[in-house]
Amino acid sequence: MHCPTLFYRIVCWLAAALVLIAVASCTDRQRPFAIERDDYYHADSIASAVGDARDYPRLLEVADSLEKKGELPKVRAIFYCTVAYNMLGQHREALNLYYKLANIDTKELTCRADFDAYIYTYKDYVRLLCDMRRYDRALREAYNADRKLKAAGYDSFVSHHDIAQMIGESQLYLEQADEAANSFQESLRGMHKRLSTNHDPIDLRECQKTMNAIAKAYIHTGRYDEATPWILRQDSLYAAADTHPRRDSVFVDEMKADINYSKALLAHAKGHDDEAEGAYAEYLATKTAQQLGNIINSNEYLMQTHRYEEAARNYMLLDKYLLESGYKADIENLGRYMIPKYRANLLAGHMDSALRVASIVAQYYDTALVRQKASDAHLLATIYDTEGKERQIAEQRAELSQQRLFTVAIVMVVIIISFYIYTIQRRKAYRKLDATNRQLMLANERAEESSRMKTKFIQQISHEVRTPLNVLSGFSQVLATPDIEIGYDELQDISQKIVDNSERITQLVDKMLDLSMIYSNADIECHDQVSPADVAEKAIDMSGISQAKHLDFQLQVSPEAQSLTFVTNQKSAVKALVLLLDNAIKFTHPLAFTGRKSNTSKEHVKLDISVNQQQVIFMVEDTGIGVPPEQAENIFTEFVQLDEYSDGTGIGISIARWLARHMNGDIRLDTSYTAGARFVMSLPKDASQDLSENLITQ
Repeated sequence: MHCPTLFYRIVCWLAAALVLIAVASCTDRQRPFAIERDDYYHADSIASAVGDARDYPRLLEVADSLEKKGELPKVRAIFYCTVAYNMLGQHREALNLYYKLANIDTKELTCRADFDAYIYTYKDYVRLLCDMRRYDRALREAYNADRKLKAAGYDSFVSHHDIAQMIGESQLYLEQADEAANSFQESLRGMHKRLSTNHDPIDLRECQKTMNAIAKAYIHTGRYDEATPWILRQDSLYAAADTHPRRDSVFVDEMKADINYSKALLAHAKGHDDEAEGAYAEYLATKTAQQLGNIINSNEYLMQTHRYEEAARNYMLLDKYLLESGYKADIENLGRYMIPKYRANLLAGHMDSALRVASIVAQYYDTALVRQKASDAHLLATIYDTEGKERQIAEQRAELSQQRLFTVAIVMVVIIISFYIYTIQRRKAYRKLDATNRQLMLANERAEESSRMKTKFIQQISHEVRTPLNVLSGFSQVLATPDIEIGYDELQDISQKIVDNSERITQLVDKMLDLSMIYSNADIECHDQVSPADVAEKAIDMSGISQAKHLDFQLQVSPEAQSLTFVTNQKSAVKALVLLLDNAIKFTHPLAFTGRKSNTSKEHVKLDISVNQQQVIFMVEDTGIGVPPEQAENIFTEFVQLDEYSDGTGIGISIARWLARHMNGDIRLDTSYTAGARFVMSLPKDASQDLSENLITQ
């Protein structure tokens, strides 16, 4: 026999490679979740000991050091650090670490300890997003974690009773009531499953906390009848914990406090004041109610029942609570604690205390806003980078799993047949590289444009926020001047201006939340049956245009629109129309300001409502400064302002169009009108059809 030729050797080698790759492609699809070993390291013992001692700054140092030495896996280092940050009240630092979970491939989780840390940390991540009221993001992250864990062979992340509860809570606050009810039932099934095998005090307490969170979500969204059964279910868990052979007095006291406080909120909401006071008295009788954090949080009930004096007295302990909890003066804590404290003191008649709180808000708001914007910019960059990597990895894996065998066959043919084909493939590779370079150049241009828009955005926001803050700071300095004499009417006027400017800041934050909803591409469900006139009246009332002294406002409703009832999202439709009316108020200046002559003494704004075959038309027409035809589309771009000397952020019109389009409608500028500006908002008579067709065209 002759010796094997080089050709024969190549064929054999490629055949072997083909077999190995085929085997690998079969085994790489999904591994079963059957990891039994714990693999808790000595490093875990060190970190746990520091955590048990509640030395959380030291825990951060230890976890970071152990990870850098390679003695602690990345997922467990994130777990220890996020626990420490949350216990220190530094939730934004924890949020930065939570985003890094998305960069962890579940294949890196090699033992039960890694999976436990991953699952627990993701639970805390979703819980923090719910606490921050970022419900759309909470839903997305919960489902992302479920998808990744299922790919690793884990049963289900979203079936955990506390995760299902948080998903339902997010859906409820996003006005997805039916989906929320299904999620809460999934949570209830999870609790039944847990209690069927584990009936210790800790299990009873955890299930009761989940039920109480569901009850409070229903109470806070005004669904009182749905809240009642969830409170009654807690009574049975409390009875079981109270009579348990290994009764835990701390858990029993906490359960009693939670249940009675929720009963008090529900009874007051239903108008059963005596029942509410009885439940609140039961709550106050617990040791849990005397804890500093619960004293502060119980002010929700006191403010709802108009017991402002008691709430103001409780808020005297707020500084101590914030100091012990390690909270920073950020936007969320100013809104969660300082502004309610200001309202409590103001309504209780403690004007000096209210003004001191207002001064603190004015002092820290600017710094807190800058800090939050910097943090949000970093978080957004991390999100975009992570999601891009995830998409790229998923696409590559899908392509490899489908084409691996075919690719190997192509390689064999290429090597065996000719060098010429290899040369062609190399040229294709060069072309792909050239296309990649063009994509990188385009991405760089987009990054530069994003940086420019961010800089302009920060400048506009800083100006918009500083104006009311200067008012608050100025009045605070005036009132703090020694021996100053201020009459009652002047004091009332100052208080009103402080409240007005605080509301102006709140409205700005609301616009920022609306803008974040645009970037999240959240859906708007249309299930409300309303009349066009009702939408218009609510928008007129909210915008205050009928009270604007510098212009005449007219409302015209066609007979067809008067008798029509159509299906839409009432809240979003009203908000979009309010933004159009606000725009008309802002850019329709008084005649004395413009210097124009007119037969009337004022400029005018008209809201005309009509109906065609398929749509309801809301037309807002003004005699203001107008919009050049060449800027008809540019004004719908975020942060664009044609009048650089006008107040505002340049996002109102873009938010209005986004709302209209997500209701299967649109907003356009009528360029044929030259006496000012005429915006036309069209909404479908029936918005129940699929929105995807309209959104794809946008």
